[in-house]
Amino acid sequence: MGRELVQVGLEADGTTVRVDRGDELAEGTWLQLRSLWGSLGTDANRRLFVPLEKFILSRQAFRAIAKSSRFKLKLDDELKDVLSKTRSDDQALREARTSTQPLTRSEAETALEGGRFTRKLRDFQLDDLGHLLALSHGANFSVPGSGKTTLTYALYEAERLRGNANRLLVIAPLSAFGAWIEEAEDCFNDAPKVHRFEGDPIPLDTEVLLVNYHRLANGYDMVSAWVKGARTQVVLDEAHRMKRGWKGEWGTACLNLAFLAQRRDILTGTPAPHSTRDLGALLDFVWPGKARQILPSDALLSKPPDDAGKQVAEAIEPLFVRTTKDDLALPPVDHNPIIVPLEGLHRDVYMALKDQYAGTFGLDYQARRDFRQMGRVTMYLLEAATNPMLLTAGSEDGADPDIFRHPPLEIPEGSKLATLIEQYNIYETPAKFEELAKLVKANADDGRKTLIWSNFVRNLKLLKGQLSAYEPALIYGAVPAFAPEGETSRATEIERFRHDPDCLILLANPAAMSEGISLHHDCHEAIYLDRTFNAGQYLQSIDRIHRLGLDPGERTRITFLLTADTIDLTVDDRVGIKARNLGDMLSDPGLPLVALPDEESYGPPIDSDEDLEALFRHLRGE
Repeated sequence: MGRELVQVGLEADGTTVRVDRGDELAEGTWLQLRSLWGSLGTDANRRLFVPLEKFILSRQAFRAIAKSSRFKLKLDDELKDVLSKTRSDDQALREARTSTQPLTRSEAETALEGGRFTRKLRDFQLDDLGHLLALSHGANFSVPGSGKTTLTYALYEAERLRGNANRLLVIAPLSAFGAWIEEAEDCFNDAPKVHRFEGDPIPLDTEVLLVNYHRLANGYDMVSAWVKGARTQVVLDEAHRMKRGWKGEWGTACLNLAFLAQRRDILTGTPAPHSTRDLGALLDFVWPGKARQILPSDALLSKPPDDAGKQVAEAIEPLFVRTTKDDLALPPVDHNPIIVPLEGLHRDVYMALKDQYAGTFGLDYQARRDFRQMGRVTMYLLEAATNPMLLTAGSEDGADPDIFRHPPLEIPEGSKLATLIEQYNIYETPAKFEELAKLVKANADDGRKTLIWSNFVRNLKLLKGQLSAYEPALIYGAVPAFAPEGETSRATEIERFRHDPDCLILLANPAAMSEGISLHHDCHEAIYLDRTFNAGQYLQSIDRIHRLGLDPGERTRITFLLTADTIDLTVDDRVGIKARNLGDMLSDPGLPLVALPDEESYGPPIDSDEDLEALFRHLRGE
């Protein structure tokens, strides 16, 4: 080979490759490299900066240029290590797709022998552990409430015993941190040191590092340095949060981190919450740059065909595990709808509001498809069906997700509706509130705690005062996930509900408790003061108290308070239909599209043509 030299190294950020031109490298050869990678940098005639992913994906072309131009190449040790892992991953992916042989249950148990993990795993968890241990990197698409955190700790401990990892980084929403901290104590006889990363220096004895998606993007340098400092398994919990991939800040941070990990795993019960395209970024984390190679072309279309989910499941079957809802064999849920009467002044208010919107069904097609506008109408009707006083209150700043933040209802001064609402709280208490008080008392008398759901924060605050005798805990959007000692947070409120015998009620907004919170050991009664058309929200809220680990003899009761002759009955019908369909998909061993919400993309209160038609039928009185 000639004397020309190109030096290539990994920058300190771990996400960029630096390419330096030797003095004797031919101009034509350098122009080929600039054409391959672009001209980023202040002196593109002497040095190029290339995103690591782009460098890895184009390394074959780089080799071809080097071979044809006969120049010497020098790579630094860090980049050599990354490229070595990439070659190993390429081989591992080929083997995984063609010849994966999961460990047997007995072999999976043996893999944990001599370690710190002491929790007894269920048979389906041993099956999943055996499959994941046969893979260099894996995906767990099991349904919510199936014990993915426990299984991941078992997987980490087995990999630690094998010498494949000695640190665990978990990237997760804040609401899931509590589960990772608690499970570490429950799963190990000598619990690893868990640290919540908040931008501060990471203690030297940290074995498990928790960071949320937002904090990862802002503190990437510190986290990536910690990952590079040892053999680290990196796990994305609720991995669908980074489904935007390189197009999003969170996805970019996760995908860059993938190159530094010794092992990569993703956890989510909703791998494709809206489209099979959502899987692209997730698979590019597990197998960097390989999603398009793994997924069928139909899955990547802007409008995938109806069988895309089935195609994807077949294509990636060796690469993931999935426990279905049926596999959990949970005791059944008792559904208890209670219809309260619409009477007196409450009836007058509701019917006046309904009449005000009754002409809406005559709007042109485009206006009828304005889900945001009709979502606001839906929320006003839900308020009126539950507590008419909410109509003039609106939503507090920071109280609810953006989609539920709506202004007070504009009511012409002196109108019949305005007069009715002004007088309402003087003469009546909403029927749902009276019925709720009776149910809570009955539960308390039996020593049973009660979880109460409402989409309206003002309802929750009102109930905190009305039911003060039961010392309620309260969780909604403006309550921080964690707070300094002595201050109120979601974590302290959940802890109080679980362990304080005098705290018999938890008042919660579904958006603030959508993921990662388990109450099934402490509470078996949930009451819904109101619901939107969002069936995913409803199913996910049920998972807080109906999940793996529930005593086989324990009955979970879900009570719905419905006001007669109102939108409540329309919502109940639509949610019932959608929940049954979603439930069927949650029991599908393949890879169904299941639209469950998350805190950052919570979804509107009305989200389909069928919901819209149901709303208009209600307004028409049909």
